[in-house]
Amino acid sequence: MSNAWNEGYFTDEGYTYGYSREINPVFQRYCLLLRGFASLESTDGYHCELGFGQGVSINIHAAANPGSYVGTDFHPGQAAHASALATACNSNAQLYDDSFEQLLARNDLPQFDSISLHGIWSWVSRDNQKLIVEFARRHLKPGGLLYVSYNCFPGWSPSAPLRQLFSLHDRFASQACARPDQRIDAALQFSEALLAANPKYAHSAPSLGAKLENIKGQNRQYVAHEYFNRSWDCIYFTDMVDALAGAKLDYATTAVPLDSVAPLNLSAEGMDFLEGIEHPIMREQARDYFVNQNFRRDLYVRGATRLSAPEHRESMLNTRFVLLQVVANVPGSVTGPAGEASLQEEIYGPVLEALAAKAYAPKTLRQLMGALPSMAYDDLEQAINVLIGMGAAAPCQSEAAEKLVQDQCNTLNLQLCRRSLFNNNIQVLASPVTGGGVPVSRFQQLFLISIKQGKKLPGEWAQLAWGIIGNQGTVILKDNQPLSTAEENIAELTEQARVFAETSLIILKALKIA
Repeated sequence: MSNAWNEGYFTDEGYTYGYSREINPVFQRYCLLLRGFASLESTDGYHCELGFGQGVSINIHAAANPGSYVGTDFHPGQAAHASALATACNSNAQLYDDSFEQLLARNDLPQFDSISLHGIWSWVSRDNQKLIVEFARRHLKPGGLLYVSYNCFPGWSPSAPLRQLFSLHDRFASQACARPDQRIDAALQFSEALLAANPKYAHSAPSLGAKLENIKGQNRQYVAHEYFNRSWDCIYFTDMVDALAGAKLDYATTAVPLDSVAPLNLSAEGMDFLEGIEHPIMREQARDYFVNQNFRRDLYVRGATRLSAPEHRESMLNTRFVLLQVVANVPGSVTGPAGEASLQEEIYGPVLEALAAKAYAPKTLRQLMGALPSMAYDDLEQAINVLIGMGAAAPCQSEAAEKLVQDQCNTLNLQLCRRSLFNNNIQVLASPVTGGGVPVSRFQQLFLISIKQGKKLPGEWAQLAWGIIGNQGTVILKDNQPLSTAEENIAELTEQARVFAETSLIILKALKIA
């Protein structure tokens, strides 16, 4: 249960091995540029991540971006995993298991170009929040950016008491000797029984039953850290604005590209109402009511510089973009808080075709405009932004930066693929093109290993993969049913390898992963 060093944080269960693109400096700079803020690429900058979890994101970004990385996660098991990964790939990342207080007391830290914390704010005490602000005040350089994501109101309003119930049950009613997953399940069962007893609270929030069912089906590592920490602080957007003002930080924009596409987020009535609000902070807070925001991903800048319209357009034209999926796999619609919208074929068809030209190689917006002379600039910019928001495309760093980090990415990716020989924990590889992570499943990583060994046919890749997982007693699920024979498993792996060769492999080559 609780240890003296953990300050009420749920440390009995390690966090997930997920990747967050919002912490990628290339992606952050794009989000700022999209809204007209200046943000320069640096080949010798310093970046910091507070609360890096298992260290997947920070290690990928340390490999795929020029400059230096510093990070801390006070869970020693997670810090050890992250450090081992950094050592294995010869990363220069400095990764600690310091508390925020200990990190603040260090005298060997630089001024950072960026500081990022994903979800951490909501899970730490008020005292630790003050330490985070003070850290940013001391160590974020003028012009630097801070990324922070956090649970927020009004969207969390119905579920906040339910979350408190989980935490209280774990604190007061669970058996101390029980395993973490047993304590979590016990708290969920208790809460389900409470709702079944028909309290008035359940009447005020009729969607709670569905919410609880959803939580029961989620990864237990995620559930532990999202719902079972002693400290949990859900706030309004304006509370964060006020908290970060002490570090001379001004709100710039969200790290959610689709937020800039108003029709995906707001009704016509909502757009008209918000346009009538002059103050940008008041307007942003009011917007949260229209979309019922429950989690924000925000970018703050210390000394924001606005670009003129010509400067903004020139910077956008010089930015490179790349597809992350083959054209055939890009969905024909996109969903936002206001509902689903179809991608207009007359716009997205030519844009996707232009992006796919020359074996999906990255292209600047200027090059895309040259390939699509009849398309209006605003239509092209929005189409690219929607594709990025959907996860179908990504902004790229400069070719000069890409060359600087190619070897680092190769080393890290080799280590990650080797880990896939034993487990499927990390299903993402580093791209020197985007400066970030790209989803690559365990089987696909095994296929890449086979390709590196000189095997050219999908059937050969499948044989290597089956030789690994078969010896480990693992079988493939197809239509939610386990395949029982080696022949069935090899046939399914061969089909997956064939699809990989025809689709994903061309993308991984364009991203300089394969």
